[in-house]
Amino acid sequence: MALRSARPGPDLGRHSPSSVPRAFLYRRAGHPPRGGGRHPVCGAPGRCAVRSHLRDDLRPLPHPLGRRRPWLFVGTILLIVAIWHTFLPPETITWRYFLFWMIVLYASWTMVIVPYAAWGAELTGDFDERTRVAGIRELFLLIGTVLAASVPTVLKSMGYEGQGATLAAIAVFVIVGLPIAIGLLFWKVPEPAVIASPHVHSWRAGFDAIRKNGPFARLISAFLLNATAQAMVATLFFFYVKYVLGAGTSGPYLLLTYFISGIVAVPVWMRLAERFGKHRTWAFSMISSALIFLITPFLGVGDVWIFGVISVLTGFSLGCDQILAASMQADVVDIDSIRSGQQRAGLYFALWNMVTKLAGGIAAGITLPLLGYYGFIADGRTNPASALAALTVLFAVVPPILRLLSVWIIWNYPITRERHAKLRALMERKLARRAAAAEAAAAKG
Repeated sequence: MALRSARPGPDLGRHSPSSVPRAFLYRRAGHPPRGGGRHPVCGAPGRCAVRSHLRDDLRPLPHPLGRRRPWLFVGTILLIVAIWHTFLPPETITWRYFLFWMIVLYASWTMVIVPYAAWGAELTGDFDERTRVAGIRELFLLIGTVLAASVPTVLKSMGYEGQGATLAAIAVFVIVGLPIAIGLLFWKVPEPAVIASPHVHSWRAGFDAIRKNGPFARLISAFLLNATAQAMVATLFFFYVKYVLGAGTSGPYLLLTYFISGIVAVPVWMRLAERFGKHRTWAFSMISSALIFLITPFLGVGDVWIFGVISVLTGFSLGCDQILAASMQADVVDIDSIRSGQQRAGLYFALWNMVTKLAGGIAAGITLPLLGYYGFIADGRTNPASALAALTVLFAVVPPILRLLSVWIIWNYPITRERHAKLRALMERKLARRAAAAEAAAAKG
């Protein structure tokens, strides 16, 4: 939960934990915040992939460190320092201050989240147990999201208002809670033994191997479409509620309902995935969410209760999107391990993180300029019919179509429980032979 409170991501749309400090720092720097602008850390995806390659190549260090712990340790320290400077800045700051500490914030977050996700993928090779690991992790991430989004309301009830108070509360929670959470992780969770090929391939060879990993290409393509659909909804959510439904004050409560539904549904999706398989369960989730959301274009002023029901029903799919895609990603890493003889989960999860950011950029880069083209004014009391029609199409029509395209891509996904069992058996035999060869070489030396 501490990780989620600090996470700079697009999950809450315009009210995400990252957008608040950016807007806050803009004002401290003497400039008003601008919507739909370029991401402040444009090079993050590339650096993310390079850092992941270094993490995967790092050989196990003497106890109690390993491949993942050093990066988490350093990243946590940098993240705490960055949170202090971005969430609790001086009264007056410069653009150099803003740029430097936002870069540190995003870079340190990547140093934490990528090895953290890769570590989770390496905890077990069991097909269904990976779903349980991902489910529990994403459950707490969703709970952290809800808690972070609830901070302004809680503070207001206590007599504290304003972005400064909100950021200060989140900063204190993360600065205190994150080291405790990371310490428990280091203490209680072992890193799996690493038996890698003695030859370390270059990062270019690694990317070439990923490009030839057909199941991963299919999985990440489906994920990109689905994540873009989610990001479009997140970007336009409050606009739609305010200007189409005429219920701007209900927006935070509807969003909270959406996330709570996602939390409640997590155990259900875990059970369904064990019964029907991961990719078919995920496909069913996207189909049901898309069909239910297609009711939204027919809503108008005063239909907030209908939209509330839609938010509850589509919120159920949120947990499935988060859990099963991550679990399936761990499965495709096994294919690479068999082919290359290396364990490069960090590289795969870094690319996954990059695609997540790319989806948010695509959503904002397409929807906001198009709304502006049709005359939409975010701070205006009224908007022309063409602007509201464009808002409705971008919010309620395009995302379901993207979800259905994602279903089409993932429907015949080849890694089933049976095929994965064969892959793991082959992988275990190769690892056993490699371990025996290493022991023989050590004995001769």
